[in-house]
Amino acid sequence: MNLGKTCLIAAALMALTGMAMGFYMAAVQDFTLAPAHAHLNLVGWVTMAIYGLYHRSQRGASGRLRWVQAIAGALGPPAMAGGLALLLTSPAGSELHKRGEVTVIAGSVLAMLSMVLFVVVVGRDRVRGGGPGAGASSHQDGAQLEGSS
Repeated sequence: MNLGKTCLIAAALMALTGMAMGFYMAAVQDFTLAPAHAHLNLVGWVTMAIYGLYHRSQRGASGRLRWVQAIAGALGPPAMAGGLALLLTSPAGSELHKRGEVTVIAGSVLAMLSMVLFVVVVGRDRVRGGGPGAGASSHQDGAQLEGSS
């Protein structure tokens, strides 16, 4: 499976979900979930789209580190947004509120981990001379690359 395409699909799904949340809030004139909506759109849609475009530019580059980075990036923002929704709609001190706090923290850790790994991936690519559009032979994360021997 293509990593860049996978990131772009995840980005599009987060954008669609974020837009649906915005549409719903506007329709009912209740903007309580605006912070969750904003996190999903910015940290989810925008960041995943940037990841996807970068990975797509690295023709054929793959490896576990890149996939771990992308998976953390795909899981973190929905967890953050879901946790924020629980925090914003449940009474302070309630079980749902506590679960929301834990979920926001877990999602934030995943989103931060994804960005840290992205910085590592980009840095490794630059050290190896693999700028945007570089061939697969420039990139190795410790795994066999598509099309290389």
